[in-house]
Amino acid sequence: MQQLNATQIKKSFINTSRREVEKIALPPNLAEIEWAELDYFGWADAKIPQRAYIVVPVDDVPRGLMLRAVPMAKSQAMCSWCEDLHETTGVRMFTAKKAGPSGRNGNSLGTLIHGNFECSEIVRNPPRAVEGHNDFEAHVSMRVDKLNERATSFVKRVLGEK
Repeated sequence: MQQLNATQIKKSFINTSRREVEKIALPPNLAEIEWAELDYFGWADAKIPQRAYIVVPVDDVPRGLMLRAVPMAKSQAMCSWCEDLHETTGVRMFTAKKAGPSGRNGNSLGTLIHGNFECSEIVRNPPRAVEGHNDFEAHVSMRVDKLNERATSFVKRVLGEK
């Protein structure tokens, strides 16, 4: 993912009002982010625990979404983005208000994502024996591609695209 500064991140949001964007609390360690190791950038709001944000590159354009975490019972679920079968704890349901008039009318979409937004790291983990892959690089490349497809698809659905 390309490196983004605070202004670029705030300008990327597609499902928020200008007033909501002004209130977005960016992570304090923005200068320390290893952007090259990320497929998308996500963080939870330190002041509002139910709120989180993601920025996904869609056709090389950063697209930001404000998310709302849905309270979940203590359970395990598979992340819809990285589809990791082993890291199933900490996965949360997040909803995103749709962009444009549809969102202003109250329409939203939901997805299951790791609550600490670690999918980029997880897809780069070595394959386990159960996964039956002998070619580490091909396996990781395929998982990275699939993560990018799923994240991009979610953002496009929020935008109203297919």
